Amino acid sequence: MKYNLWALCLLIILMEVIQPVRNKVPFKVSARTARLIGRENIATSKGAIIELVKNGYDADSKVSIVYFDNRYSSIPNEITTDYFTDLQLFEIPNDLLLKVYEKVEDGYRIKAVIDEGIKGELKKQLAKLATLYIIDFGEGMTQKIIRDHWMTIGTDNKANNIFTKTGRVKAGAKGIGRFALDKLGSKCEMTTIFNPENHEVDVDEDGQPTGFSGYQWLVNWEDFEGDYKTIDSVNAELIGITESSILTELQEHIPEINFLEIKNVDFQFGTILKITDLRDNWEDFFVSQVYSDLEVLVPPKENGGFEIYVFSSLTPDKYGEVFGSICDDYDYKIHAVADEKQNVSITIYRQEYNHELIDPELFQREAMKIFPFTKQDFINGEWKMDTTFSKLIPGYAVQDDENVFAEIGVFDFSFYFLKRTTSSPDTKRFFYRNFHSNHRREWLDKFGGIKLFRDNFRVRPYGETNDVAFDWLGLGNRKSASPAGIGKEEGGYRVEPENVAGAVKISRLTNVNFEDKSSREGLQENKTFQIFKRLLAAIINVFENDRAYIAREMADYDNIKFGPERDRKAAEAVAKRILANSRARKEKAANQQTSSEQGDTTADNEPVDEEKEMLAGEVERKEEEIEKLKEEQKILRGLASSGIVLASFSHDLSKLNDVLSSRVDKLKGLLLERISEDSYADVEERKNPFFQLEKFKKQDAKMQNWLSFSLGAARKDKRKRKQLFLKNYFSDLKNDWSTVFEYRAIDLDISAVEDLEMRVFEIDFDSIFNNLFINSIDAFTVSTVDRPRKIWVKTSITNKEILIEYYDSGPGLSTDIERPEIIFEAMYTTKRNPNTGEEIGTGLGMWLIKSIVEENDGTVKLLFPQEGFGIRISFPVKYKKQNV
Repeated sequence: MKYNLWALCLLIILMEVIQPVRNKVPFKVSARTARLIGRENIATSKGAIIELVKNGYDADSKVSIVYFDNRYSSIPNEITTDYFTDLQLFEIPNDLLLKVYEKVEDGYRIKAVIDEGIKGELKKQLAKLATLYIIDFGEGMTQKIIRDHWMTIGTDNKANNIFTKTGRVKAGAKGIGRFALDKLGSKCEMTTIFNPENHEVDVDEDGQPTGFSGYQWLVNWEDFEGDYKTIDSVNAELIGITESSILTELQEHIPEINFLEIKNVDFQFGTILKITDLRDNWEDFFVSQVYSDLEVLVPPKENGGFEIYVFSSLTPDKYGEVFGSICDDYDYKIHAVADEKQNVSITIYRQEYNHELIDPELFQREAMKIFPFTKQDFINGEWKMDTTFSKLIPGYAVQDDENVFAEIGVFDFSFYFLKRTTSSPDTKRFFYRNFHSNHRREWLDKFGGIKLFRDNFRVRPYGETNDVAFDWLGLGNRKSASPAGIGKEEGGYRVEPENVAGAVKISRLTNVNFEDKSSREGLQENKTFQIFKRLLAAIINVFENDRAYIAREMADYDNIKFGPERDRKAAEAVAKRILANSRARKEKAANQQTSSEQGDTTADNEPVDEEKEMLAGEVERKEEEIEKLKEEQKILRGLASSGIVLASFSHDLSKLNDVLSSRVDKLKGLLLERISEDSYADVEERKNPFFQLEKFKKQDAKMQNWLSFSLGAARKDKRKRKQLFLKNYFSDLKNDWSTVFEYRAIDLDISAVEDLEMRVFEIDFDSIFNNLFINSIDAFTVSTVDRPRKIWVKTSITNKEILIEYYDSGPGLSTDIERPEIIFEAMYTTKRNPNTGEEIGTGLGMWLIKSIVEENDGTVKLLFPQEGFGIRISFPVKYKKQNV
């Protein structure tokens, strides 16, 4: 026993001795990380400049200046001898210069033929002669700030200290913006003079003030290159300075600019970033691009508080203060403001119409007597509406399990529509006001697109011209899916992305789920941002519906009042053209004939047929009707394709249907020959083959039911108009759907169907009720109320109509649908992808029901029972036949 105790103790000691030693190992960061998050991470040099301008804004500067000292950046066609000598003094190789230029009498002239590689090499050499300055007059930086924040990669200073001293919300947050310097050039010299009233004065090791008013910080980004080099082995140089003001430094570095002409600026404090050994050639073309980008850096009409200037030594008189875009020559404007409770206040401004020219008779139409389409509404030029997120995206709130709507936060959206051009007939037809199309095209080419701004700074590249993100809201795809014209009777008008501009304003404070990509190019495409885009598109749809409603009424009014006369004149013009062509042919024939008899015969063979005149007028009259039918045909063609595919495989599928009815029973019989079902009585279900076979049998029954239902839908006899006994029809229909309804615990009640007989297409009735059943099933699925699932079909007769009423006990039409009749419009759906908010329903079910009923001279009417959904379908009495 004693021996065993000693052995146990020895074992415990050995275990303690030999157990593994656990050490904490720190990460090391390669020096090339600076290049990864700077030069290779920031997409463009223009984007890098904007990032550094933001630093000036975050430093509470009222002004930021971007100065390109690029006088030698271009390759002029002609240069003076002195200019050539200057390039030599700057160590541009003489042989390289002589490969590009040839000596002439008064200087040098560019050669007619130059190898592109040689020209590129010269541009690369000239780029190194340029210097880029980015200047602000903010609060500057102390030594402590430089060491603890500026020199710390990914510092969370701006993320934790969101506000500046003056209350601005800081534009930066990730702590990597300074690495934009590496994107622009190899070397940087920063001079900063800090405001002692806003900072603690720097002290030395003895706790005494250093006496420095600012610092110079120098870095060579090429020092970060090299094998196996870690970032802690790379240093920047920091030098204390005692200059009295930032203006002194500016006048020393950039004497050619009179900074005192810039008003309302305290030149005492601030920061100068001097970037040399530039990586890009800053010719005037690229400087102008930066100027254009900065023009849309702040939202429209965002004046005061922060001004941006651009200067260039190459073209000293070309640039200056950057003015933001202002759009006042619009046709439509929408201003939407969303609050934290998901309410949206929308104001619609109309400037498209000249209300003084609108015929007063137009406003006598019933559709133009309601708000906001009355004459007074047009005179006012604007109207307002209040809505909510859930009403803008109907159907999404019921499946918003993650409460994405609440995560979106408040925002402000200004949207402008400007048509680039119009025709004289349309101007007269729609009472458009006159505008300068050239000015509009120029403005849209420069400022078009919907921009996104966060805390008054643009988030690139959204809405950027010539970028894939120009149409980030997918307006082009919406237009392609619904290319309807503005005046189309059925609706469906969608705006073109090239005719719009706008600004969406968000904030780091209220839209916390909109996070930057690390590349500084856009926001992360998370679920919240996806739904946010759907909301913006829905707000744009308010404008689309308003403009389309007015256009439809104006077009219909014009057709009624002027259509016949217009058609008559058009027919006359066609007839005159036909007559003139006939005469010309006769004259030509007469000249070619040698005998008058032959000429007379030709004339007799080509009489002017009056029927041609009538035909010409009729063709024009029917054009719109034909176009309408073509659009409907496209939809029906797509639906028919599915039926054709199904019918083509009907023989094979019918064989499969037969197999499904017996294959499980056959397999079970084979098993019972070898083993008894009782032998698995105590075995858990997942391991019991007989239990699994019963599951397979149920699944086969569902598949068999679906195949029978699908194959029966395309039978030829259903496509013939014949006597349809409603009681028998609904009994068969109930049987076809029995498996589906049983699986979903749905009770179909047809006890109130009377014994009526109608002469109709059975396939039409199938289309009506199959679509209604599908909608009810979807409604039951998303319902959050626990109540019996039931569907009722009732029929009745009056002296004039056959009435069929359909009800279900589901949640009913969403209260988010402000105009219930919209569900009958083609492509309208409330079925949405829960992750993106994208419409996933076809939007054709209720439209098909209405189309089929109206084709049979019937009507549909929505019913609103206390609970659930209801619809009444009526057919004229001519389809009725009472059984005796």
